[in-house]
Amino acid sequence: MTTNGNLAALKQCYERWNETKGGSTEDWLAMMDDKIDFKSLAKAQSPEVSFTARRTCKGEMCGYLSGLLDDWEMEYYRVDDFVVDGDKICVLGKTAWTNKRTGIRAESPKFDYVTFKDGKIVAFYEFYDTAKMIAAAGGMPNATPEGPS
Repeated sequence: MTTNGNLAALKQCYERWNETKGGSTEDWLAMMDDKIDFKSLAKAQSPEVSFTARRTCKGEMCGYLSGLLDDWEMEYYRVDDFVVDGDKICVLGKTAWTNKRTGIRAESPKFDYVTFKDGKIVAFYEFYDTAKMIAAAGGMPNATPEGPS
């Protein structure tokens, strides 16, 4: 797949992710290589966000996606910009999720750094406000998820 093809496919995947409020996990899995280097900024720092542990294959990504959707409900996932450099695409946006157990909402700027090889995602690094996420999940009782966004 060409760089333009990678970008078009990724844009479509993010659009469906927002439209379905996380119900399009199969779209993401179809775009991923069997071997993937997935890192989430929270790095399973707290038991409440254990699903954010590093993942290295598509099978493990199923665990990430199910952990996310079991514990959180998406309000929105907005993408504002894509920056492309060959097979690497930076995705800038903002997202909001509510923790199903606590009922607390976490809204954050979102940055994803995605690397493609032969039309498949081989690396995906996501960056967001981990303090808000962990606080909303009940992992930091003295913190508040309601800060500047």
